[in-house]
Amino acid sequence: MLSTLDLAPFAKTVAKDLSGGNKRKLVCAMSLIGCPKLEFLDEPTTGVDPVSRRSLFKLMKQLENASMILTTHRMDEAESLCDKLVIMINGRFVCYGSPGYLKSNYGQGYTITIKNNPDSSGETYIAQYLPFMTKVDHVGVEMTYEIKVDINSPNVGGLSNVFNLLCSGK
Repeated sequence: MLSTLDLAPFAKTVAKDLSGGNKRKLVCAMSLIGCPKLEFLDEPTTGVDPVSRRSLFKLMKQLENASMILTTHRMDEAESLCDKLVIMINGRFVCYGSPGYLKSNYGQGYTITIKNNPDSSGETYIAQYLPFMTKVDHVGVEMTYEIKVDINSPNVGGLSNVFNLLCSGK
């Protein structure tokens, strides 16, 4: 397990002297070593490098006959590790289902926040060149827009086109 999570170089290091990410990996390794039937994981990959994160995912998926309860802010982590997801807002369950169900019902669209100079013509530019973006919030110099239409539709032209248009209007 040490080599799987890239902890072997730290085998003789005292745990308190490890970096935050390596401490997190060590705690996960210690909790998984006994192949538990039920595992509670609170933000298990916070501060962990991407390669070790994938190794940890692989290790968790290999647990047979185990149930995990995982808290995370990372949708990719939840989607990779979980069969069922619950999304909580302000301590209340707001939706429950498989990753595919949640993505198809709630995961459509993009939110873009733009910091705009108050005396610029940014809003006019967006209205003219990015009409598929709908303004949903305006606080000070920050404006939040949503794209609810299919990002690959001909009138949007893909996410790269959105970024190109935003960069051109900068």
